[in-house]
Amino acid sequence: MISTISAKRKQDKFTQFSLFVIRLFMITIITLTLQFSLSSCRNSIFPNSIKSENLILVCGGSKVLLVNYTNYNDSIPQIIWSWDAHIANDLPSPFKTKKFNSIDDCKAVNNGNQIMVSASSGAVAIINIKDKKVIFYTDVPNAHSIEILPNNKIVAAASTARKGNRLMIFDISNPEKLLFSDSLYSAHGIVWDAHRNSLFALGYDVLREYKIENEISLVLHDEWKIPGIGGHDLQMASDRKKLFITEHTGAWVFNLENLQFSKINKFQDEENIKSINQNKSGQFVYTVPEESWWTYHVLFHNPSGVLSFPDMHVYKARWFNNNSSLITIER
Repeated sequence: MISTISAKRKQDKFTQFSLFVIRLFMITIITLTLQFSLSSCRNSIFPNSIKSENLILVCGGSKVLLVNYTNYNDSIPQIIWSWDAHIANDLPSPFKTKKFNSIDDCKAVNNGNQIMVSASSGAVAIINIKDKKVIFYTDVPNAHSIEILPNNKIVAAASTARKGNRLMIFDISNPEKLLFSDSLYSAHGIVWDAHRNSLFALGYDVLREYKIENEISLVLHDEWKIPGIGGHDLQMASDRKKLFITEHTGAWVFNLENLQFSKINKFQDEENIKSINQNKSGQFVYTVPEESWWTYHVLFHNPSGVLSFPDMHVYKARWFNNNSSLITIER
């Protein structure tokens, strides 16, 4: 009888110990899961409450901002990510202190994982959103736009400057070597059209279409005189059937099917529009200089709205989702 009771006690202790081990194991698993989840949240710049179609890239001075725009009646921007060349420790001097002082274009690439920037102060770069690491940078005189090309290449538009007025192609893995260039006076806008395998480039008074040969050479395929002078911004529409173009007197649409220019329906022209971009719902975001070449406001049309940046010399604004090229950067 005594031995039976003793055996039962041993069994109960073993059961209790087993339950303790199971509980400890479950607590460990839950803790690790929570830690992983928290780590994932910390590594993500897009909380579940933020939709990518509401995000806008804004750039100017030494900064690039990612802004969540949901309230058309609120002019105060909700900044969810930022990059400032002046505090980018992986940029060498003078890139950190001088060459990114006047950022004039910003585009999402690689499905929104990187941001491409160009600066008229003399450089272009590609930045990881997640860790803000600069994965590519190089000198480009009076750079006004940057675009990614197939086969790990980038093309930059160098505007009026000594050794400028041209398109410049680099390999991302070898930024110091210029692979190819083609002259284009006052080169300002460039867009890669993956559907047509064409590069569109905007100069002072001309829009060009290039084809790529041997991975690095640009061959002129077609050219059109734009309806004005001082070509500035060039952006692909979300339907991939037209280009938005700005020049000194206003903004235009270039139809890629009939190759004709036309005015933008119900869009009020302004002088020297620095950037224009439309999302899939039809709303425009654009910038117009208030002092010299910069503005303190980002404007919206259809429906109208405004965002204020009183401490920033804003140059361009882009819908983030519309410009997230799916070409993958190899590193």
